[in-house]
Amino acid sequence: MILAIDAGNTRIKWGCYQQGAWLETGVVARGETMQLADRWRPFGSPDQIMISNVAGDEVERALKDVLGGYAVQPVWVKPEPACAGITNRYDEPTRLGSDRWCALIAAGNISAGPTIVANAGTALTVDALTTQKEFIGGLIVPGVRLMLHSLSTGTALAHASHGEFNTFPTSTLDAIYSGAIHAALGSIERMAALLTQRENRGVSCIMSGGGASALLPHLSMPVREVKHLVLQGLITLAEHKR
Repeated sequence: MILAIDAGNTRIKWGCYQQGAWLETGVVARGETMQLADRWRPFGSPDQIMISNVAGDEVERALKDVLGGYAVQPVWVKPEPACAGITNRYDEPTRLGSDRWCALIAAGNISAGPTIVANAGTALTVDALTTQKEFIGGLIVPGVRLMLHSLSTGTALAHASHGEFNTFPTSTLDAIYSGAIHAALGSIERMAALLTQRENRGVSCIMSGGGASALLPHLSMPVREVKHLVLQGLITLAEHKR
């Protein structure tokens, strides 16, 4: 059994994986790590523990406390120049976020052609993966909720998150909400256009994250939602290293 943990900016996602399937997945807030021991106890001791942590040292210490009772040592994933069939062309490969690296590894083992890998969380990451499975770069922009929160706290628009999506908004609240959606979509579609030009062929998109549902209906390109994309990348890495 593999215990996979994705510690993000806002939440900690986890999954217990065995014989090709998830036994269970779950989510806790960053400040609720002590709940995890009770959630994992029914599954016994894992054979491997794989962790992606972009939440900082405090969360790392908290996870180490929770995991201290297991005999197996966790693997804290660090991006590499190449692994599991994916080449990392970042200027400093180890500086790539481990969540982006895991998502790229998962997507590269799912998609056959050039792919935009979009993870819509607190931040929206939009990464380009070529036909040759090379990660050639990507974008990090505020997620939709973060954009709305910024407008709510930085302007007099206290209810910026209460609008609805419209192609041509005719109210201020709808204009704000639709603007955030369009900005996120624009990041994905602009990167897709650039990758299409580079690869000289059609590009697909793999999307994951808690904010994906707000974007998926409006993308004007082939898109596939893959839940738990970072966790799936952790499983792929675990199987590769094993």
